[in-house]
Amino acid sequence: MRYKNLNLAFLIEIFIGFGCIISISLLGSKGLASLALMALRPVFLEREIIKDDKRYWKFSYKIILNSVVIISLMIISILVIIQFIPQWQAKLPSFKILLIEIIPFFLLTHGVIGFINLSLLDKTK
Repeated sequence: MRYKNLNLAFLIEIFIGFGCIISISLLGSKGLASLALMALRPVFLEREIIKDDKRYWKFSYKIILNSVVIISLMIISILVIIQFIPQWQAKLPSFKILLIEIIPFFLLTHGVIGFINLSLLDKTK
């Protein structure tokens, strides 16, 4: 099963990811509770049966792979900044908060990449 309106599903991911990043910045690790809004997504969005399994799973794999690569590069750049550029280290939040913010950043990048690639999926029909 997949959501009928994937545009709206990816936009919800983008907004919730961005909102969670802001709430973590303001409230610390307690702001991670704003991810619970993702549980409301199935209530508002209709589902449909996947007609072309292979194409849909290839699309999903491409989105996940791109999101993981972007998050991995972000983690590596944070580690490089912390280890090798001590002037910037004072400007960064604590390492614990940076690790907690990876979850909403993944949600945000997954939504953005999915929204961008959705136009490619529609063109291949």
